[in-house]
Amino acid sequence: MEPVVRSLLALEPDFKLQDVDLVACGSTIGNLLRFAGSLDMPFRFDADLVGDTVFFIRKGKSPTETIEDLRGYGHTFPERYTTWDRDVGRSCSHQRIIEYDFADLHLLVRSETDGYLKKQEPHATASSGSEENVQASIDQSFAELEVGNTTAVSDSSKLELRMQGVKKSQSQIFDMKTRRHLKTFDMEEILPRLWVNQTPNFLIAYHKSGLFENPQVSNVKDKVLEWEKEHATLLSKFHVLLKRVLEVIKDSKDDRVEISWDGKGPLRVTKQIGEGNRVLPSDLLQKWDGFD
Repeated sequence: MEPVVRSLLALEPDFKLQDVDLVACGSTIGNLLRFAGSLDMPFRFDADLVGDTVFFIRKGKSPTETIEDLRGYGHTFPERYTTWDRDVGRSCSHQRIIEYDFADLHLLVRSETDGYLKKQEPHATASSGSEENVQASIDQSFAELEVGNTTAVSDSSKLELRMQGVKKSQSQIFDMKTRRHLKTFDMEEILPRLWVNQTPNFLIAYHKSGLFENPQVSNVKDKVLEWEKEHATLLSKFHVLLKRVLEVIKDSKDDRVEISWDGKGPLRVTKQIGEGNRVLPSDLLQKWDGFD
């Protein structure tokens, strides 16, 4: 989460950190959304309380881990279908930070995206009412930055911050999936993710023995909004769950807890085993607590 906060403060030095209720990634929020919908997919992630803000920290697997006997084009197709802009050609992934309100909760959500449309589609905006203002503010911040500078963020951090490339509007962002031509993709699989990450465009690429024919990105904003409307009961339940989890964490004697579900029974919020590390380095912890 350190890169999230450092990047945010570099773009918006006056950003009101303490106004945020939850900082999370699409994966951890998606875990709780599936739990609210009683989908039996076990999960486990950590949470850290910084001031009055809760951070959800994904427990990721090793980046070198391989899955035996897995066949498909989910990784090779994006490498061939998309290209990195020259200024960011050595990047490994495109991580985005979005800000929106979910009922009375103010969220910062980090997510990885598959690509962007070079020519912005008209009206292809996400459902959050505050997104346009946030986007305009961040775009202005980027316009004032000097491209190509690399800065060591602090004496204690190994992270370097580089301002590079051009900010892309959320309305240009898309996710993608691949499928064999005989296997129709069910949009219900992806709509919850698109809703959480506020992604308005989607590409489903069908192939015959690895040959893809003219894949196209579609604007799915209306489908996301329709999903939101049809799942109002689920989202209401999810909101209550999210608020309750945040309350339990804030009422706990421990700033750091683990949230887990084994696929059945209740959601568990337990103390983390061992000392562990805080979600942010000391200078950012002090800055978060020090803002009025």
